[in-house]
Amino acid sequence: MTHQALYREWRPRIFDEVVEQRHVVYALRQSVISGQIVHAYLFSGTRGTGKTTLAKIFARAINCENPQNGNPCNQCVICEGMLNGSLLDIVEMDAASNNSVENIRRICDEVIFMPSQARFKVYIIDEVHMLSTGAFNALLKTLEEPPSHAVFILATTEPHRIPATILSRCQRYEFRRIPIDSLIGRLAEIAAKDDLDVDQEALRTIAILADGALRDAISLLDQANSSFPGKIGRDQVLDLTGVVQDEFLQQVSEALFEADAAALLTLIDELVMTGRDLARFVSDLAQHFRNILVCQIAADPQQLVRATAKTLDDMKKLSKRVSTDRLIAMIKGLSALLSDLRWTADMRTALEIGLIRLMNEQIVGGKPDRQAESVIAQTEPKPEPVTVRTEAEQTPKIVATDPDASEIWQRSLDRLVADGHMTLYLFCRSAVPAITDGRLHLVFDPADRINYQEACQENSLRILKQAASAAAGREITVRPALNDQAGSASPDGQPETSQPDWVQKIKEAADTLGVPVEMEE
Repeated sequence: MTHQALYREWRPRIFDEVVEQRHVVYALRQSVISGQIVHAYLFSGTRGTGKTTLAKIFARAINCENPQNGNPCNQCVICEGMLNGSLLDIVEMDAASNNSVENIRRICDEVIFMPSQARFKVYIIDEVHMLSTGAFNALLKTLEEPPSHAVFILATTEPHRIPATILSRCQRYEFRRIPIDSLIGRLAEIAAKDDLDVDQEALRTIAILADGALRDAISLLDQANSSFPGKIGRDQVLDLTGVVQDEFLQQVSEALFEADAAALLTLIDELVMTGRDLARFVSDLAQHFRNILVCQIAADPQQLVRATAKTLDDMKKLSKRVSTDRLIAMIKGLSALLSDLRWTADMRTALEIGLIRLMNEQIVGGKPDRQAESVIAQTEPKPEPVTVRTEAEQTPKIVATDPDASEIWQRSLDRLVADGHMTLYLFCRSAVPAITDGRLHLVFDPADRINYQEACQENSLRILKQAASAAAGREITVRPALNDQAGSASPDGQPETSQPDWVQKIKEAADTLGVPVEMEE
């Protein structure tokens, strides 16, 4: 026999079996008992909370030949026909794949006919927000003047996308996320009756990962049972979903707050080698910092933080060593980093850079957090003396140590990261800056020729100019250059046979600022 998914096997068949949603269950049951059935209902709420399940129970209950305290008997001809799908008076439609005007017109043409066996002809339209504008307009006329034998049940996860004219004609019920304890109770019941060997901590982990969706929780339990022989524990669940364990998150937090770049890079390497989802890791780390923040603020954090006693104790200890402002800054920084990861091709490098920057750029009261050590200076390439070679002068060496240029260039790099230009940032971060005559010169090492060529692209120059101008507070031109043995290169990539003007201007600026210029013969 083909295996049936647990969430289908354990789908409630009467109101009494529904987990939570008491406010909806009570109202619908009373409607059945009193016989006060309206023509249109709207069930809204997050996925996996019972919208379609209750719609089916309600459809059977209002048509059942022998209802029992508002519940369908599930034994009469009508109920059995609905359960096995043979009764044509109950129509289920997925609006995500049937969202055209023609699909709704077909319903509107059919609804005028009396039901063949049942008392009411029921139309359950799932994901109703996916209907087109024309389809909503076609449905509106039927909802305005429905036949007495028709009942529409609309289900959606995004009620804000439904026109107000439709909403005003429906009796609306909001489905809430199911609490953790209720999820655990249902999962434990399933595990006991189906002889699944799973410990309590694993059930709690599944419930937390489900985020209030019972269907997701049951599906995850089913997947864990199929994937792991023997007893299912918390670690197996985490491995199955690709979620980083609490101990690892704690180690990363320690490395960030201690500004230990070497330890952080080692941990990221371990993360990558185990095949974890890097974007999910950043999200989990932000949640971990949120939990630490709760431990710092709340008097009873165990009510708000879903974690083991040991993990909670570790978070409490860490919360006493960092400031609230720093935790908030970390969470904000991780949110920005998560957005950047969606647009970068090299997620590992972007993750390493983003986390290292978070070590050094914590804002407390508008000023840098002095508790964080300067890490970027240790991990990023430091400006080295730049040698500009020309035909006129064999190897004149310009030491690019202009503090203004370095400061503007650093702010420009930060702007690139903030605006999501992570790829361009990675290409240009090794350039050595110098400013002369309103121009920001970016000198690349010969080994970084590809980086130089990328910076010379028209779109790259435009983005670099915008970032540099914003950083400098005035319009400034960016001119990449290659420190090449055969001669300096101009922004268009063509080598110049004579000494460029900007080289002379750099020398003049260096003399003016008192920057030492070393000549090599």
